Amino acid sequence: MTTDPTTAPTTDAATTLANTRASEQKATDALLVLLDEERARLVAEIERIPLALQAQRLVADGWSVIEVVEHVARVDRGVAKLLATARAGELRAAKEEAAAKAASILAAPLPAIIVSKIRDRSMRLEAPERVRPTGTLSPDGAMGLLVDARAALVEAYRAAPADVLDQSVWSHPYFGPLTLRAWVELSAHHDARHAAQLHELATIAAAHR
Repeated sequence: MTTDPTTAPTTDAATTLANTRASEQKATDALLVLLDEERARLVAEIERIPLALQAQRLVADGWSVIEVVEHVARVDRGVAKLLATARAGELRAAKEEAAAKAASILAAPLPAIIVSKIRDRSMRLEAPERVRPTGTLSPDGAMGLLVDARAALVEAYRAAPADVLDQSVWSHPYFGPLTLRAWVELSAHHDARHAAQLHELATIAAAHR
């Protein structure tokens, strides 16, 4: 049996391909760890606040605990949908935008200045209507949505090929065009932002006891 030299990878090409795949897998694994760590911190802050206070708006111009949880879940669900849509080859607008704005695209790992802006609670970011909480959920309903949305995001992330994660792009309302892998990373930092918010609410809730 002979091998066609025009189709068989050279040793150098095979090594490069193997290294690329190893690098992609490392990036995927690191991001999954970050997602898990930030979600654990978020849940820990939720659990500090008594159920009896989770539906109350403890800050006059802020959300209740349940509303924060619902918002985080809705963001996760939106990112999962982006990943599934891109994997199906239906994110045409994103690919066109990527070509048009290649110089301004943010990829994972996100720059430290962007990470800081996402996590910094002193920088007020108004949530778009599509991810604002409805305020209709119970504590159990909100937590169920949070768990299901994150499971959907992780499943979609694991299933997406590297070219989809790193070449498909969608714009964030504040940070501009991001690759889809960057969107997944943003979800982890978004958890951190709202864990800080919940920490503030937990401190206030403690004063109500």
